[in-house]
Amino acid sequence: MTSAHFVKKARKDYPDFGIKKGDSYWYWEFAFGPTYKSKTRPKPSQLTRSEFLSTYLSIGETLDGALQAATCSDDIQSAINEAKDSIEGLRDDTQSKLDNMPQQLQDADTGQLMQERIDQLDEWSAGLDSVDLSTLQDLESEEKDEIKDKKAEDTSDDVEEVLTTVKDEIFGVDPGIS
Repeated sequence: MTSAHFVKKARKDYPDFGIKKGDSYWYWEFAFGPTYKSKTRPKPSQLTRSEFLSTYLSIGETLDGALQAATCSDDIQSAINEAKDSIEGLRDDTQSKLDNMPQQLQDADTGQLMQERIDQLDEWSAGLDSVDLSTLQDLESEEKDEIKDKKAEDTSDDVEEVLTTVKDEIFGVDPGIS
Protein backbone atom coordinates (compact mmCIF):
# COMPACT_ATOMS: atom_id res chain seq x y z
CA MET A 1 0.00 0.00 0.00
CA THR A 2 1.05 3.55 -0.54
CA SER A 3 0.73 6.46 1.86
CA ALA A 4 -1.39 9.57 1.56
CA HIS A 5 -0.09 13.08 2.08
CA PHE A 6 -2.03 16.13 3.24
CA VAL A 7 -1.61 19.59 1.70
CA LYS A 8 -2.97 22.49 3.73
CA LYS A 9 -3.27 24.91 0.82
CA ALA A 10 -3.27 24.16 -2.90
CA ARG A 11 -0.96 26.43 -4.88
CA LYS A 12 -3.07 26.07 -8.02
CA ASP A 13 -6.38 24.72 -9.29
CA TYR A 14 -6.83 21.00 -10.01
CA PRO A 15 -10.11 21.03 -11.94
CA ASP A 16 -10.01 17.26 -12.63
CA PHE A 17 -10.24 16.68 -8.88
CA GLY A 18 -12.52 19.61 -7.95
CA ILE A 19 -9.73 21.30 -6.00
CA LYS A 20 -9.33 25.08 -6.19
CA LYS A 21 -6.35 27.21 -5.29
CA GLY A 22 -6.25 27.60 -1.50
CA ASP A 23 -8.22 24.39 -0.76
CA SER A 24 -6.73 21.70 1.39
CA TYR A 25 -6.46 18.24 -0.16
CA TRP A 26 -4.92 14.78 0.05
CA TYR A 27 -2.72 13.18 -2.58
CA TRP A 28 -1.20 9.75 -3.09
CA GLU A 29 0.63 8.00 -5.89
CA PHE A 30 1.78 4.54 -6.82
CA ALA A 31 5.16 3.71 -8.32
CA PHE A 32 5.10 4.32 -12.07
CA GLY A 33 1.51 5.53 -11.86
CA PRO A 34 -0.50 8.72 -11.79
CA THR A 35 -1.00 10.97 -8.77
CA TYR A 36 -4.46 10.92 -7.20
CA LYS A 37 -5.92 13.88 -5.34
CA SER A 38 -9.01 14.23 -3.16
CA LYS A 39 -10.54 16.78 -0.82
CA THR A 40 -11.23 13.98 1.65
CA ARG A 41 -8.83 11.52 3.22
CA PRO A 42 -8.51 8.45 1.00
CA LYS A 43 -9.96 5.19 2.26
CA PRO A 44 -7.59 2.26 2.73
CA SER A 45 -9.22 0.53 -0.24
CA GLN A 46 -8.01 3.39 -2.43
CA LEU A 47 -4.40 3.02 -1.32
CA THR A 48 -3.74 -0.38 -2.85
CA ARG A 49 -3.43 -1.67 -6.38
CA SER A 50 -4.36 -5.20 -5.37
CA GLU A 51 -7.83 -6.01 -6.67
CA PHE A 52 -8.34 -8.50 -3.85
CA LEU A 53 -7.22 -6.16 -1.06
CA SER A 54 -9.17 -3.25 -2.48
CA THR A 55 -12.36 -5.32 -2.52
CA TYR A 56 -11.65 -6.81 0.90
CA LEU A 57 -11.01 -3.40 2.47
CA SER A 58 -14.05 -1.96 0.72
CA ILE A 59 -16.26 -4.65 2.30
CA GLY A 60 -14.92 -3.68 5.71
CA GLU A 61 -15.45 0.03 5.04
CA THR A 62 -19.02 -0.57 3.88
CA LEU A 63 -19.77 -2.77 6.89
CA ASP A 64 -18.25 -0.19 9.23
CA GLY A 65 -20.38 2.60 7.73
CA ALA A 66 -23.56 0.52 7.93
CA LEU A 67 -22.86 -0.44 11.55
CA GLN A 68 -22.13 3.16 12.54
CA ALA A 69 -25.51 4.14 11.12
CA ALA A 70 -27.33 1.15 12.65
CA THR A 71 -29.89 1.93 15.32
CA CYS A 72 -31.56 -1.45 15.79
CA SER A 73 -31.00 -5.17 15.37
CA ASP A 74 -32.69 -5.16 11.95
CA ASP A 75 -30.14 -2.62 10.67
CA ILE A 76 -27.29 -4.73 12.02
CA GLN A 77 -28.70 -7.94 10.53
CA SER A 78 -29.06 -6.21 7.16
CA ALA A 79 -25.46 -4.95 7.32
CA ILE A 80 -24.24 -8.44 8.21
CA ASN A 81 -26.17 -10.02 5.34
CA GLU A 82 -24.82 -7.51 2.82
CA ALA A 83 -21.26 -8.04 4.08
CA LYS A 84 -21.64 -11.82 3.93
CA ASP A 85 -22.89 -11.61 0.34
CA SER A 86 -19.87 -9.49 -0.60
CA ILE A 87 -17.47 -11.76 1.27
CA GLU A 88 -18.89 -14.84 -0.43
CA GLY A 89 -18.64 -13.12 -3.82
CA LEU A 90 -14.98 -12.27 -3.19
CA ARG A 91 -14.35 -15.80 -1.92
CA ASP A 92 -15.95 -17.35 -5.02
CA ASP A 93 -13.96 -15.04 -7.30
CA THR A 94 -10.71 -15.93 -5.53
CA GLN A 95 -11.54 -19.64 -5.62
CA SER A 96 -12.27 -19.37 -9.35
CA LYS A 97 -8.90 -17.69 -9.95
CA LEU A 98 -7.16 -20.38 -7.92
CA ASP A 99 -8.93 -23.17 -9.82
CA ASN A 100 -7.90 -21.63 -13.16
CA MET A 101 -4.21 -21.55 -12.23
CA PRO A 102 -1.89 -24.27 -13.49
CA GLN A 103 -1.26 -26.97 -10.89
CA GLN A 104 2.38 -25.92 -10.45
CA LEU A 105 1.32 -22.41 -9.42
CA GLN A 106 -1.43 -23.74 -7.15
CA ASP A 107 1.24 -25.65 -5.21
CA ALA A 108 3.59 -22.64 -5.14
CA ASP A 109 3.51 -19.60 -2.84
CA THR A 110 0.92 -17.79 -4.98
CA GLY A 111 -1.56 -20.63 -4.77
CA GLN A 112 -0.96 -21.06 -1.07
CA LEU A 113 -1.57 -17.35 -0.49
CA MET A 114 -4.83 -17.54 -2.41
CA GLN A 115 -5.91 -20.60 -0.42
CA GLU A 116 -5.10 -18.80 2.85
CA ARG A 117 -7.21 -15.85 1.73
CA ILE A 118 -10.10 -18.15 0.84
CA ASP A 119 -9.86 -19.79 4.28
CA GLN A 120 -9.76 -16.39 5.99
CA LEU A 121 -12.81 -15.21 4.04
CA ASP A 122 -14.64 -18.38 5.12
CA GLU A 123 -13.60 -17.65 8.71
CA TRP A 124 -14.89 -14.06 8.44
CA SER A 125 -18.21 -15.21 7.00
CA ALA A 126 -18.60 -17.87 9.72
CA GLY A 127 -17.72 -15.26 12.35
CA LEU A 128 -20.47 -12.99 11.07
CA ASP A 129 -22.87 -15.95 11.22
CA SER A 130 -22.00 -16.51 14.86
CA VAL A 131 -22.84 -12.95 15.97
CA ASP A 132 -25.67 -13.25 18.49
CA LEU A 133 -28.33 -10.57 18.14
CA SER A 134 -30.86 -12.25 20.47
CA THR A 135 -29.97 -10.13 23.55
CA LEU A 136 -30.35 -6.95 21.53
CA GLN A 137 -33.65 -8.14 20.02
CA ASP A 138 -34.96 -9.04 23.49
CA LEU A 139 -34.08 -5.61 24.85
CA GLU A 140 -35.69 -3.91 21.85
CA SER A 141 -38.93 -5.84 22.36
CA GLU A 142 -38.80 -5.01 26.10
CA GLU A 143 -38.39 -1.35 25.23
CA LYS A 144 -41.38 -1.51 22.87
CA ASP A 145 -43.48 -3.15 25.60
CA GLU A 146 -42.50 -0.47 28.10
CA ILE A 147 -43.43 2.25 25.64
CA LYS A 148 -46.81 0.59 25.14
CA ASP A 149 -47.31 0.22 28.89
CA LYS A 150 -45.92 3.74 29.47
CA LYS A 151 -43.70 2.53 32.28
CA ALA A 152 -41.25 4.95 33.80
CA GLU A 153 -38.27 2.61 33.40
CA ASP A 154 -36.14 3.36 30.39
CA THR A 155 -34.22 0.53 28.74
CA SER A 156 -32.82 2.62 25.90
CA ASP A 157 -29.46 2.90 27.74
CA ASP A 158 -29.34 -0.89 27.93
CA VAL A 159 -30.16 -1.14 24.23
CA GLU A 160 -27.38 1.30 23.36
CA GLU A 161 -24.90 -0.60 25.50
CA VAL A 162 -25.78 -3.96 23.92
CA LEU A 163 -25.80 -2.36 20.46
CA THR A 164 -22.24 -1.13 21.04
CA THR A 165 -21.19 -4.57 22.30
CA VAL A 166 -22.66 -6.28 19.23
CA LYS A 167 -20.91 -3.82 16.89
CA ASP A 168 -17.60 -4.47 18.66
CA GLU A 169 -18.16 -8.22 18.31
CA ILE A 170 -18.78 -7.83 14.56
CA PHE A 171 -15.57 -5.83 14.12
CA GLY A 172 -13.72 -8.50 16.09
CA VAL A 173 -14.52 -11.31 13.63
CA ASP A 174 -12.60 -9.72 10.72
CA PRO A 175 -9.48 -11.86 10.25
CA GLY A 176 -7.38 -8.91 9.07
CA ILE A 177 -6.23 -10.27 5.74
CA SER A 178 -3.07 -8.78 4.29
